[in-house]
Amino acid sequence: MKQPVIIKANNFGLMIILDPELEFDALLNAVGEKFKESAKFFDNADMAVAFEGRKLTLEEEESIIDTITGNSSIHIICTIDNDPVKEERFKKKLEQITVSEDASLAKIHRGYFRSGQMMEFDTGVVIIGDINPGAKVLAKGSIVVLGALKGEAEAGVGGNDDTFIIALDMSPIQLRIGSKIARCADNSTVGGKSKCLSPKVAFVENDNICIEDLDKNVLDSLKL
Repeated sequence: MKQPVIIKANNFGLMIILDPELEFDALLNAVGEKFKESAKFFDNADMAVAFEGRKLTLEEEESIIDTITGNSSIHIICTIDNDPVKEERFKKKLEQITVSEDASLAKIHRGYFRSGQMMEFDTGVVIIGDINPGAKVLAKGSIVVLGALKGEAEAGVGGNDDTFIIALDMSPIQLRIGSKIARCADNSTVGGKSKCLSPKVAFVENDNICIEDLDKNVLDSLKL
């Protein structure tokens, strides 16, 4: 009998292969059982995941992620496409971005922000998860999103233009850094540049929000 859920490991974390025909509620149950059986192998691991075999809506993807985390001790950093190029890029960025949970200037938040959710931090923040459309995160310091930024993010609340925003997938609706704002229309641009599906950093330069590729030189020059 064909297995409805197959888990495979790769360089960035887990590839989860899903039955394309199984009714979704039954698939969720199968995912829960599979990860409950495998929970001892993952033991509080931080992982990215990718899905294969079935096209998922955002809501279905979130339901599966909730089911995985509810039946195991895995901390899902984010989801990515099953693409060798993205896999290698993501692996490199995970190696470059290492932040201590003891850092006094930044808090760690594990989890996804869904539409309608808003949270404010009195320091900088590292978000291990996604900021989905309709969600908003504000921080007095800088914001690092180890996942996708598709909602709104505001760093430097109170007017600090020296802060920045980093995301592994920078596709925001709106960014604000200190006193500067950049809005993005659907399928349009942020600060005059195209939406980017790759790691980026946003910062203020010459009174405008600029977005650049995230590389090691940039990382070394930035502090939360």
